[in-house]
Amino acid sequence: MNKKKLYFLLSAIVVIVGIGFFIWTGGNKMPALDINADGVFIPKADTEQLQKVFEKYNYDMIHHLKDKQPVPRLFVQSVPIDFNREEYDEIRPALFYEMMLPVILKANEALIEERNQVMRLKKEFDQNGDLSEKSMDELNKWIKRYDVKPSDDLDTLFSSLIPRVDAVTPTLLLTMAAQDSGFATSRYAREYNAVFNQRDWNGNGAIPDEAQKEGPQYRIKVFESLYDAVISQIHYLNTNGYFENYRIARAKYRRSNNPMRGYSIAHLLINFPYKPFKYPDIIKHLILQYELTPLDFQKLEEKKQPVVLQGN
Repeated sequence: MNKKKLYFLLSAIVVIVGIGFFIWTGGNKMPALDINADGVFIPKADTEQLQKVFEKYNYDMIHHLKDKQPVPRLFVQSVPIDFNREEYDEIRPALFYEMMLPVILKANEALIEERNQVMRLKKEFDQNGDLSEKSMDELNKWIKRYDVKPSDDLDTLFSSLIPRVDAVTPTLLLTMAAQDSGFATSRYAREYNAVFNQRDWNGNGAIPDEAQKEGPQYRIKVFESLYDAVISQIHYLNTNGYFENYRIARAKYRRSNNPMRGYSIAHLLINFPYKPFKYPDIIKHLILQYELTPLDFQKLEEKKQPVVLQGN
């Protein structure tokens, strides 16, 4: 064998060994986690790495439900790009719900905090019959954010605003995301965290794969994180006129202090834009199929400084 062929052969061996080593080490290492008092934030990772993180923190949704444990504060930033691989078909639904549930509960925590701020203003108004200039500026901020029709009557403003500032039933968000993204296997979900397939009519976002009708063209909203996608979907449900009946029903449940189940209220999504007429039935079927109802009553564990886990 001449030197040229020998050099080529050795080079090929080095490349093959290097690739194999990279795959072997990359597949066995967890991503660098961002750990703080709010929880464990998992950056972009592949599916195997995500599984390893969940295993390290003993996160198994079924066992947490069975043992009545709170949901760990494990927040996945992005859908794994390889989440659509055939080898994950059997485990994908459970892993999808495990991935999404803490993010949804965290988003709902943020909504409850916003609601508390609005209710603080309402309490000031009830006590004083008016609001201070500072409080009025704060109220105007919420009115603008939640697209409430302006009014000179504060009673009217609060009556319109308060039903819009509230958490959304977790099983509804879980099953909408599962249905709209094919359990996060869609290109939009894996590349843009667009698990709800939300549309943008202002020329922003990803160009959709499907052909569109003549007239105004939409794009698919893109998000930096799953949390951003969930917050956006909650805001859509809380402000769009199609979901007024849902918000009215939610307010009634709250006033009566009764727990609200996604299955019992899914029929109010009947007018969901761009969805089939049977969309509520699809949502209800998914809730029943995967026995998700207990998730409506799950809470995140208390904030604390998590233990930093070492090793591969």
